[in-house]
Amino acid sequence: MNANDYFRGVSNDGIETDELAELIADGKLDMRLEEMDSHWDEVMRLAERYGFISQAYGGAAIVTTNHAYLEANGPKRLARRLRMNDVEL
Repeated sequence: MNANDYFRGVSNDGIETDELAELIADGKLDMRLEEMDSHWDEVMRLAERYGFISQAYGGAAIVTTNHAYLEANGPKRLARRLRMNDVEL
């Protein structure tokens, strides 16, 4: 089931409901979340390979395309980022 398929909204009696948040809070999706998280290293290897990582720490990362980074930060900072990630050019 897609995350957007779970009901979220206000019921007829005015109670705000989020079925997905409830499943997460109850631990009913723990195995699926763990399975998805098991791909983190794979994702980070690809992001590093192509130079998309701007910052990473403790299971969180900020990734940007190289063109967006260049536009926002200029060529010297992009060159630094590509070197930090040891990107194959």
